[in-house]
Amino acid sequence: MIEPPKKGKDGKYTVNDLLKIVELLRSPGGCPWDRAQTHYSMEKPMIEEAYEVVDAIDKNDRDKMVEELGDVLLQVLFHSVIGQEDGEFDLDDVATRCTEKMIERHRHIFGDVKADCPEEALATWEQAKQKEKGFSTLKEDLDDIPKCFPALLRAQKAAKKIERAGETTGVREFDLGGVDFGDEKEVGELLYEICRRATEKGTECELALKRKTDAVIEEKQGK
Repeated sequence: MIEPPKKGKDGKYTVNDLLKIVELLRSPGGCPWDRAQTHYSMEKPMIEEAYEVVDAIDKNDRDKMVEELGDVLLQVLFHSVIGQEDGEFDLDDVATRCTEKMIERHRHIFGDVKADCPEEALATWEQAKQKEKGFSTLKEDLDDIPKCFPALLRAQKAAKKIERAGETTGVREFDLGGVDFGDEKEVGELLYEICRRATEKGTECELALKRKTDAVIEEKQGK
């Protein structure tokens, strides 16, 4: 029997306690399932837990948020422990990289850059991000968009980067009455153009579609 960490005087565990739990589960004599996991086998749980956090936020369920955020934290710790076992990185490396990023991208707080509104702060973040990544071409910038993103999110990211680069996509003007919705390519062009134009106006397509879908479901459920 392995002795688990004990709660503090405040009746709470700490992040270090959770890290210790993961290390124990992964250790010789630990849990067979946990010991068998890899970075790749834990991809799906990472995605699922992130979506469950968003669902808890949408439902304004604070207790569920605490639970689901804990599950996301567990994923971070799990991957960090695997990285430590492989001699590649540990939790401190993860925290260091993130801290460096936050300092560098908030030059209006930790440097001499001025940003008096959210828009200026975001512009400062984007400038620092581009400098940090060292991209010199649009191709590099576009290659950086994760392929695992939902399709609409990926399209909007691409449209934003292309627009920022001052280039056009050559997508033709659309007359919805003439669109062949049975043609996958044509539908794809239409969806991309919607994302591009919405991005110009500051509209979040993913959120717009999510809210519309929620409304349709509620209507069909008679809510």
